[in-house]
Amino acid sequence: MVIALTALTLGLTLLAQDAPSFDALAPDARTRLAGCGVDETRFLSLMALEQNAFDQDFSGGWRPVGDQPGCEQAAADLLIAYMDQSPHFNPERPGVIGWHAGQMLAMSGETEQAIAYFDAARFSNADWNLYVDATIAFMRRDRAAAEAARAALATMPPSEEEMAARRQFLADNPHIRMPDGYVEQPQNLNVVDRLLTCWDAPYADAYSGAC
Repeated sequence: MVIALTALTLGLTLLAQDAPSFDALAPDARTRLAGCGVDETRFLSLMALEQNAFDQDFSGGWRPVGDQPGCEQAAADLLIAYMDQSPHFNPERPGVIGWHAGQMLAMSGETEQAIAYFDAARFSNADWNLYVDATIAFMRRDRAAAEAARAALATMPPSEEEMAARRQFLADNPHIRMPDGYVEQPQNLNVVDRLLTCWDAPYADAYSGAC
């Protein structure tokens, strides 16, 4: 599904290849990336990162691109290219790279494309899938569906093991500020609450609570 979505959303040229290739990107994707500081050399170095380093390093990987105002779609280009081209991407254990691609597309105003990536990023976790449901409902402006997903999610507090993992994450990343309730609340409930509070705002503002 990732490959089909890629062709649909960003027009990447899908080539049979043994190594990542900047030239395999559509011209508009190359232009966006270049405008956000990603030339061929940097692109290839990002494709060479292990999956966790590419996606979960808050000061490396794709995130410095996505953090630049106006570079959200370029970040989506980069995330989708990683799924298509990187030898380190494992489609059987994709993590949330596709979800992050959806977020960057949503932040750049590509609503239907974002929804497709969000919907494809479901896992076996019921709480995560409720977060997916709430986010898609926000994108479609279906408030009843978003509130139903929020109500169901609120009944799923984290386990002791999950709370311990969140405390460890905070200890390991003191420069990252998480909202109040991060440790004790159901996963992503705070994000869903921001979406509901900022219902009429664009996704980028609602996600951050900037409304």
